Formats: sequence, C-alpha cells, structure tokens
Amino acid sequence: MDRVPRASELTTPQLMSLRRIVAGSFTPRRQVNPEHAARLLELELIHISMGGILPTPAGRIVSRL
Repeated sequence: MDRVPRASELTTPQLMSLRRIVAGSFTPRRQVNPEHAARLLELELIHISMGGILPTPAGRIVSRL
C-alpha cells in the first residue's frame, strides 16, 4: 500500500473494531467480526500473528482520526 487509508474508508462498525484492536494491542481472532477483519487486512491496518490480530502502524494512525 502506498498510502495510509482514511477512517472514512471504513464503516462505523469496522472503525470500532479497529479501535478495539488498537486499544488491546493483541486481540484473539474470534473476538473480531470476520468481515471487519477481512476489510482491515485488505487495507493493511491489521495483521494476523500468533493466533491473534495486531494493529499495524497505519492502523494505529487511522484509529485515532
């Protein structure tokens, strides 16, 4: 990705999911709506590691906008 996505590219529920992920730093996959996670992955705002979801630096930026 060549740019940081805008918060306006997410639905309100997707943005709330991202904010929960950022607030927790590590979130088990089962605690995030799979459709929200797919969209956040597509925008490179999160990544999956060690069985959970972690925010990327871009995800931290977007969650605060």
